[in-house]
Amino acid sequence: MSTDLKSIGLGFDRWQDAVEAAIATNQLAVIGEIRGGQLIQFADVSGAQINILAVEPFATFAGFEAITQTFAHVSMVNDVLAFCEILDPAGNVLTSITCNLAQGPLLAEEPTQQWQQIGVTALALNTTTYDSADAYQAATGEVEGQLVSEGAQLVISGSGGAVPDAAISFSARVLEAEHRTNQLTGQRFIHAVVDGAFPFDVCLPDVSELPARDAIIAGTALLTASVLSPVSGGGCGGCGGSCGCG
Repeated sequence: MSTDLKSIGLGFDRWQDAVEAAIATNQLAVIGEIRGGQLIQFADVSGAQINILAVEPFATFAGFEAITQTFAHVSMVNDVLAFCEILDPAGNVLTSITCNLAQGPLLAEEPTQQWQQIGVTALALNTTTYDSADAYQAATGEVEGQLVSEGAQLVISGSGGAVPDAAISFSARVLEAEHRTNQLTGQRFIHAVVDGAFPFDVCLPDVSELPARDAIIAGTALLTASVLSPVSGGGCGGCGGSCGCG
């Protein structure tokens, strides 16, 4: 089972099974057209998403409709992976990440998109929840709020020694958490809003007890993101552009 899929209630044994189930709903939406093909998305009411690039190089990747919002300069590394410099209101870079971007294939041949409003979600792979910041520090010797994107480090360094991906290690403080149910599968998962290196969403496989407010979630995850309100005149600019709206 793909662990990032389990974190959004898509507990299929194979990616192909998830895609076939999504297609069977007849609820696929065309997000945009690219190189004679289409970028297609299945959006579950729970917020879970499956993105399908139906043209070479062909790709299928998970996504999520985040509640949190942040601004970033967005540059595509390939058709799916984006390098994002997360900005504060003054334009200072808070941190840099690589993430699987829902509209990525539509921006792959575009220049850097400045000041894009994006929603970022961490799809948990292996995490631990600590009752408090003190408990986390006592157990790890670290202060919460860290985020390490090795993919972003590779992009910044220009190293060709490894291929960047969307994996991160992180710790963040829970602001709120809830159970959600994936309508496609009927499977429950946990959705949390957290404050870490910047505000983002976290999705985790289901457990009976929700993380409490001010608890610390720490571990590894895959980052996914979506452009929320395109503001540039580039390939994702405005509701008339190729990225679509909503």
